[in-house]
Parts: sequence; structure tokens; C-alpha cells
Amino acid sequence: EGIESRLKRPRRMNDERHLNEPSGMSSIFSPQGKPIGGSSTFPLTSLLKMQAHRYMLINCAAVKPFTDEFRDHIRKSTKGRRPPTSDLERTVDREFSDSFPKQVMNDYEPIITYTISTDLKFLARGPAPNARRFIAYNINGFKFRVLSRDQGLKTQNSGVFLTSDTFYVSSSADKSARQAD
Repeated sequence: EGIESRLKRPRRMNDERHLNEPSGMSSIFSPQGKPIGGSSTFPLTSLLKMQAHRYMLINCAAVKPFTDEFRDHIRKSTKGRRPPTSDLERTVDREFSDSFPKQVMNDYEPIITYTISTDLKFLARGPAPNARRFIAYNINGFKFRVLSRDQGLKTQNSGVFLTSDTFYVSSSADKSARQAD
């Protein structure tokens, strides 16, 4: 006790939100970190919007029962032959983002009979047409800045690192999907 170590050292950047701050966010994605300075709004292209929606759906724990059921539905619809894992994951990646809103919004008989929360309905609609970008952001005790803000400084910290579990296929001819970080 009383000994300062790397594990006990206080964080360099205060990135924790105050409990009395209204978040206005979904309970699925809790807000993390704090923006530094003002933000600017920019429109998302249709490609970016589609990619963001796919990423959110595939990596959201609340949607996992739906993706599992969609995989089972694909396996059953292949009429006796079992599709390779790479084909199955490619189909999930391409088609699930179109199927999920139909399931959640009850456009047809849903594959899964779950009680649909309001958060899942908002998630099914996809991202907003506009996004915000910040010049700097504090998260996990680190400050990340855009490259233009780093110019002229002695130390630079503009890299962002993201890990996720995903299936990896090296090319369209590759039939063996591997799980990777």
C-alpha cells in the first residue's frame, strides 16, 4: 500500500463521463470517452453508411441471436449440402443487413420470435445520414488527435487501433475462412 505502480497509477487523461450528464444514447452502445473541442458534421456516403451498418450489426451482442438464426436459416435453405464457412460468412456479411430490418420491423413473419426492443428497432434503421468528427478524443486514458493537429508538436498520437473477432477470407477463390482478430 502506498506504492505507486503502473497498474495503480491514475489515468493521464480524464475520459470518464459524469453521471449527471444526459447521454441520450442507446443502452446497447454506452458512450465511451470524451470529445475535445468542437465537432464538425459531414454527410455519410451510401457506401460508408452501408459499411457502418454492417459493422454495427455483426459486432453487436444484442443482435447475435438474429445473426445465429440467419446462419441457421441459410444452412437449412441450401437443400442438403452444407455450405463452406467462407460462403456462409460472405452471405451473412452481404445479406444480413437487408434481412435484419425486415425481421425487426415485422414486414414478414420473423424468423425469430423475440420481443423486439426499441433499441433494436433504431439499430435496424441504420446510421443517421450525417456523422460528427472531432479534432481530438480522450478514451481509455489516451488522447487521439487528427494529423493536422499533431503537426508542429514534439509528440504525436494520431493512430487509432481497433480489434474485433471476424471471419477472414483472403480472396474470392479462398474457400477456407479463418477467424481472426
